[in-house]
Amino acid sequence: MRAWAARAVLPLALVAGVALALVPAGAARGGRNLTGFERRGGTTWTTLAEERDYLRSLVAEPDTGRPTWEAARITLTRVGTSARGRPLDLVTLTGARTVADPIRVLFVCGQHGDEPAGREACLKLVRDLAADRSPAGRRLLERVTVMVLPTPNPDGLVAGTRASADGVDLNRDHLAVSTPEARALRRVLRELRPHIVHDLHDFDTPAGVYDTPTLFLWPRNLNVAPELRGLAVELARDRIGPALRAAGWGSGVYGQDRTDRQVAGDADERLLRNAAGIDHAVAVLVEVQSEPASPLERTDAGLLGRRRVAAHMVAARSTLRMAAERGDAIAQAVRVSRERAERGGVQVHFDGADNAPVGRVEPARAPCAYRLTPGEYARARAALTAHGIVVGADLRVETAQPAGVVVALLLDARARFAVAEAEPADCAGGRA
Repeated sequence: MRAWAARAVLPLALVAGVALALVPAGAARGGRNLTGFERRGGTTWTTLAEERDYLRSLVAEPDTGRPTWEAARITLTRVGTSARGRPLDLVTLTGARTVADPIRVLFVCGQHGDEPAGREACLKLVRDLAADRSPAGRRLLERVTVMVLPTPNPDGLVAGTRASADGVDLNRDHLAVSTPEARALRRVLRELRPHIVHDLHDFDTPAGVYDTPTLFLWPRNLNVAPELRGLAVELARDRIGPALRAAGWGSGVYGQDRTDRQVAGDADERLLRNAAGIDHAVAVLVEVQSEPASPLERTDAGLLGRRRVAAHMVAARSTLRMAAERGDAIAQAVRVSRERAERGGVQVHFDGADNAPVGRVEPARAPCAYRLTPGEYARARAALTAHGIVVGADLRVETAQPAGVVVALLLDARARFAVAEAEPADCAGGRA
């Protein structure tokens, strides 16, 4: 494919953020573009090579003579590479603009390499949105920018492993951001600032833990602004859950077994749904059961695979619908959360969850700043940089900045997953 100059839809300052293509979508019409998963009836997953060809096939060159369709444009952007050098590409869909600042929705489609159904749903979602000529489809992309990271863990996907090639669970790396994959995703969050982050997973649990084949959850971390948590609960419990049930699948809260005992889904700030919420986004987790849910699925791998992908599609569509319908409220909540952080002096919760608020450490007002020694700065530098945290020339780190809570979670001795231990700095007016 011949490279050509592209107009950026969103301001990108990504390290490797060279737009590969930006053109009117339309190649998917008529069923010409199918994923490997679709061509094989859902019996096996789309390979990385097939994904590359599929995404490129959705991008038509400007001199092919195909009619221009103004409803959607697709941008394919390299945002990083994996530990093994495999590309990490971000797909962005935009439409004709009727609002000044559209709601940005980011789908993260498979942090765990052995959970591929969400990735397949995302690949299908990109094509279906691009090919949708209906008035409703046009209106959606007028109000919402859709960003898709289809394969955030390509090394794990190829190996069939949960972890990355470095042996790291990426969904436990959104605070320290020690892996190239987590750093690439952090760059997207920091620079493109999605209003909604939708995290897709599959689950495989012992029999009897859950009664339903689909699960959802919002951020439980208490550092997430109440306005954002409320909207995340609305999205998960009041929209995604009912939509899945209406489609014929039972749905429930992730992490609560059939006796309501908490077995997963805690407030760990390293998890994407919590980290994205702390980073001023409405975040949601969706999990789809990977084991057969019926006798037919036990004998038909294609039926099993198609059900898993279809459930993720229903949840993703619910997220997009809420983005279009509740955009003003979402944008306002994100703005309030960010402005509050920039003022500083927020309360930091080092433990606890929204369903278990009493933790081992009482919440405390964040100090105005932390002071790092050269040695501690060396340990924390990579994480601070990845989060876009400003560090003064004297190694003083102010907490009155958008990632102020993250400063405390990275540097305070009371934090569970601190990467360094810094001392609260002396401040004018007597507040530490």
